[in-house]
Amino acid sequence: MHHILLCGGAGTRLWPLSNRRTPKQLLPLFDGRSLLQITFLRNTFACTEVTAIVNEEQSADIITQLTDAGAKGPAILAEPVGRNTAAAIALAAFVADPNEILLITPADHLIGTPERYEETIRAAYKLAAQDNLVTIGLQPAYPETGYGYIQYKGNDVVRFVEKPDAANAEKMLQSGDYLWNSGIFCARAAVMLEELEQYAPAIYAAAAVAAKEWLDTGKLSLEKMQAIPADSIDYAVMEKSSRVKVVPSNMDWSDVGSYEALTQALAQHYRYSNDQAVYINSNPETSMVIGKNKLVALVGVDNMVVVDTPEAILVMQKGKGQDVKQLHQWVKENRPELL
Repeated sequence: MHHILLCGGAGTRLWPLSNRRTPKQLLPLFDGRSLLQITFLRNTFACTEVTAIVNEEQSADIITQLTDAGAKGPAILAEPVGRNTAAAIALAAFVADPNEILLITPADHLIGTPERYEETIRAAYKLAAQDNLVTIGLQPAYPETGYGYIQYKGNDVVRFVEKPDAANAEKMLQSGDYLWNSGIFCARAAVMLEELEQYAPAIYAAAAVAAKEWLDTGKLSLEKMQAIPADSIDYAVMEKSSRVKVVPSNMDWSDVGSYEALTQALAQHYRYSNDQAVYINSNPETSMVIGKNKLVALVGVDNMVVVDTPEAILVMQKGKGQDVKQLHQWVKENRPELL
């Protein structure tokens, strides 16, 4: 298989630790490795090649990180402007061998059960080899309102459901008929392009022009990228195609999409210590200080996340991680130089 790494991301939910220049997938928080490197290494059991679709600003850092992780000559498609996942996947499919099976993964997910992951990917490969578009669905652990869901029966997709409200998320969890949509896909390049051409012809046509430019020059121009309509692969293709299959999986998965998820991952799966954090009448088991710029003391408080960066300091009560989006918007409007 050919690994397609989707490396987009603006660092909004983990600001100020993550920012536009260094989004969460590039931060070396996990025993000195980044989520990008961990994702690359996780898939070497099945993939002999890797292509990364990246933000142009981050391309040099991504090449360095992939090379340091052992990638030999990774292909880099550096986008001068992001046009969402449908465009990224279309570009990757156009520049790949049409008969290759592509394993398409976000670069910023954390998976703690490698054996179950490998079983899941092998099952996806078998379905993709039968010319299906395959998505990975995750057994939901709780009624999450921030994820999309897939109603399923065996390997068949009944329907896709957008992010539900709390009541519907609870109903879907209790029914047992729904999976979280992981954003991991597997398909033959030619099959992906056939479905894009049928269901998203404007994206297909504009991406074909941009991909030819990259094959001819090694670059993607702003003009060609802006001509591609922006849409997600779920909206553009997966929710419309009759060739979609799902592989249900109970692997330990996180999109590390909040500070609560990040601190849980660091505490459970990775060693993280900060000798410059001091806890006085505070429980270090329920709070975490991330950053080593200055001494940080927690006195008489629990369930806190403190993020210390050269640009800003965030002090947050656990459970308020989704409010960081509001903070990011405020910074964007009032202090954009900090992004």
